[in-house]
Amino acid sequence: MKRKSILILVVWAVLMIFAGISLAADEKGKINLNTATVDQLAKIPGLNKDLAKKLIDQRKKNGEFVDMEELLDVKGISKDLVNNLKKYLFIKPASGCNC
Repeated sequence: MKRKSILILVVWAVLMIFAGISLAADEKGKINLNTATVDQLAKIPGLNKDLAKKLIDQRKKNGEFVDMEELLDVKGISKDLVNNLKKYLFIKPASGCNC
C-alpha cells in the first residue's frame, strides 16, 4: 500500500511538471508577466529564450509591467505578437506596488 501511494504521488508530480503548472500562473492558466521566468516565457508560442530574456531585462530595468502595450518597447516585439501574448499572459503586480 505504501509503494502504491508513493507511486501515485510521483506520477502526480510528473504530470504537474509537464502540465506547466507554476506559481506564476493564475486560475485561467495564464502566466503573470511580472513573476514569470525566462524559461516560462520561452515556452509561449511566438517567444524564444532571447525575447524572453529581453522581457525580463525590461522588467528589471523599468520595474513591473502595468500594461501589455509596454511590451512594444522591447526590440523584436510587434503589435501582432503582443495580441498573441494576451492569450498566455496577464499582468498583476508581483510586489505591493501601487502601479
